[in-house]
Amino acid sequence: MSAANGASGAAVPPRPVALRPRLSVVVATYNRVDLIQRLLGQFARQTLSASDFEVVVVDDGSREPAAPHLEKLTLPYGLRVETQANAGAAAARHRGVLAARGEVVLITDDDMQVAEDFLAKHLARHPRGSRNVVIGGIRPDPAISDMPLFERWYAWLNNRIAASMSGPKRRAHGWQLFTGNVSFRREDYVEAGGFDKSLGQSEDIELGVRLEKAGCRFEFCTEAYVLHGSDHTSYEKWLKRAHRYGIFDSRVAARHADVPQVDPWRYLFEMNPLARPLLAAAVVAPEATRPVTQAVMAAARLADKAGLKKAAFMGTSVTYAMEYLRGARTEAGSLPKAAKHVARYALTAGRPGQVLKLARALKDDALQVARSEYGQSGLKSVAAMVLTSDGYRVLALQRLREAARGLGVPLGNHALRVAQTAVLGVEIGKDVELGSGVYFVHSLGTVVGGDAKVGNRVRFYGNNTVGTAKDDGYPVIEDDVWVGAGARILGPITVGARSRIGANAVVLQDVPPDSVAVGIPARIIPRKDVDGE
Repeated sequence: MSAANGASGAAVPPRPVALRPRLSVVVATYNRVDLIQRLLGQFARQTLSASDFEVVVVDDGSREPAAPHLEKLTLPYGLRVETQANAGAAAARHRGVLAARGEVVLITDDDMQVAEDFLAKHLARHPRGSRNVVIGGIRPDPAISDMPLFERWYAWLNNRIAASMSGPKRRAHGWQLFTGNVSFRREDYVEAGGFDKSLGQSEDIELGVRLEKAGCRFEFCTEAYVLHGSDHTSYEKWLKRAHRYGIFDSRVAARHADVPQVDPWRYLFEMNPLARPLLAAAVVAPEATRPVTQAVMAAARLADKAGLKKAAFMGTSVTYAMEYLRGARTEAGSLPKAAKHVARYALTAGRPGQVLKLARALKDDALQVARSEYGQSGLKSVAAMVLTSDGYRVLALQRLREAARGLGVPLGNHALRVAQTAVLGVEIGKDVELGSGVYFVHSLGTVVGGDAKVGNRVRFYGNNTVGTAKDDGYPVIEDDVWVGAGARILGPITVGARSRIGANAVVLQDVPPDSVAVGIPARIIPRKDVDGE
C-alpha cells in the first residue's frame, strides 16, 4: 500500500486538472508595482467569467520585484507571475504568450485601465475558427490634461489612428498593430514566429505585418478600449524614443520593403508641405538643426498656453518627426545612403512609384486575363483582349482608380468609379483591393463593396454581390476562386483558394480552400476535380 493511499487504504481522488481558459491576458511590467496591481484589480471585476480567462504577468527585471506583491492578492481568476532579467518589452511579452494557455491571447500594458466588459468585448471578436487580430481603442485617462504637451499629443495621435480604422468600410492593417490593446489567436502568433526580440522598438508593427501576410484578418474594435494615463514626464526621454523609433522602423522597413506604410521616409512625403523643409534639414544636418527642433517645440508650447491646441499638436508632430528622421539617418549611416532610401521610397510609394505601379499592374492584368481567356499571352492575344474585353476595361479603370487614390486625388477616384458603374455596369467600392488578373466575365450588375479583398485570378460571372450582411465587415476572396452568376458572398468571411461558388448561391460562412458552395444558404462540399485540373 502506497503512502498516497493513506492508512485506511481508501483511494485518493485524482487532483483536478484546471480547465484551459478561453482567453489569456499577457501584461509585461517594469517598475510599476502600484499600476499593475490596479490593473489586476480591474480584471477581477470583469463581466467575463473568471473561469474563462487567466492573467500572465511578466516582470522584466524590475528594481523592486513584482512577484512578492502580486502573490499576496486575492483574485477570482488564475494569475501567474513570470520573472526575468531585464530584456525589453518584446522579450517579456513573448515569454508571456508562450506561457499562456488560452486559445486567444490579449496583450495590454501595465499602465492601462479597463472597463468591466473589456475582456468580453475582445473575446466576442474571436468566434471559433476565425483568425482575427483585434486592435482595441486607446482613450486618454481624464488625468492626461495634467500631463506635458508631448504626452497629450500621443492621445491626440491615438484618436486620429482610431478614426482611420473605424467604421464598416475601413479595415485595420498589420502595420497599425500596437501592444497597448490587441488580441489574437496564440496559434497564429506562434506560427508567425512571435515578437522579434532583437527590435528595441516597433516589434509590434513588425509582428502585425507578418500576421497579415500569414492571412490573419485585422479589425478595430472601438468598444474594447483601454484608458491610458502615462507616467512619462521627461521631454528628453520622449525625444530619445522618437530617435529609437526612427532606427528600428528603418530595420522593419528593410525586412518588409513591400509595405510602404512602415518606411520611415514616408514622413518626407506625407506631412504638411510647409513642414517638409524642416524634416529634410534634420536629415541633411542632424546636429546643426537641433536648435531648430527646440524652437519648433517652444513655439508649440506657446500655442498650447494660448489655447491653440491644433497648432500645438502640429508643432509637436514636426518636433517628433525631425527627431524620428534623425534616427532613420543614424540607421542609414550617411547622407548618400539616406538619399538612396528616400529615392527608393519615391520610386515605389511616391508619385513616380504610383505611375510605375500602374504600368506594371496594367501589364500583369493583361497577360493574366489573356492567358485565362485565350490560353496564351502572346502579343496578338493581349491586344485582342484589351480592345474587345469589357472585363479587362473594368480592371483597367480599377487600376486607374488605385493610382488616383495613391496620388492623393480622391475626386479622380470618384469620377472613375462613376464611369466604371455607368458604362460597364459594375460597382466597386473605393477601398476594395483587387488582385492581379481578376476577370469580370459578365460585369453587369456586379457589386464588390466596402473594403472587400479579392485575390489573384478570381472570376466573376455576372450579377454578383460581395458585401456585408449586418454591417459587420466584408469578405476576403482568395486566389483562383470562381463566382457563379447571381451568387452572393456576404459578411466578414473568407472564401478559400481555388473554390467554386455555385450560381445564385448565398454564402454566409467561411469556405475552405478547394471547396464548392451551393444553395441558399450555401452548403459547403469538397471539390472532386482538384487533382484533375
